[in-house]
Amino acid sequence: MQLDNRFLRVWRRATACSSVFLLGFISGCYTFTPVAAAPAPGSDLVLGLNDQGRATLGRSVGPAAETIEGKLQVRNDSAYVISVSSVRYFNGGTNVWSGEPLTVSTSFVQQAQVRQFSRSKTALAFAVAAGAALTFILTRSLFASSSPDKDINPPPPVGQ
Repeated sequence: MQLDNRFLRVWRRATACSSVFLLGFISGCYTFTPVAAAPAPGSDLVLGLNDQGRATLGRSVGPAAETIEGKLQVRNDSAYVISVSSVRYFNGGTNVWSGEPLTVSTSFVQQAQVRQFSRSKTALAFAVAAGAALTFILTRSLFASSSPDKDINPPPPVGQ
């Protein structure tokens, strides 16, 4: 019974550590770059709001919103229409949305960035993960031979 409880605790800790590692690994594979003149619909955007945008959109997204993140549906000269996935606030809080559409005037946006896959960050994250796994394996002697150790001082022969 005690062994089962210990196994469950170890399993939970391992799962939690793996989840945190994978979250960092996945997020490390992307970078944010300034939006080109006409980003394609479906692009992942992060819109940094200016003071006018915070004041005007306060009823929709909440006061003190710093950035709005989501997928671009439509972009014209005067506004972005995005399916909102999250809103981040100046106090560090985040409000997760489920893709509700929101029209954000370009005059409300201080900075617009697009999320893009980063080969260099992905390669670096993979190299760090491989190094960590290799270090773990080597320090645990997981590839050690299973043959018994040879005695350095064998016992004296019997009968002599």
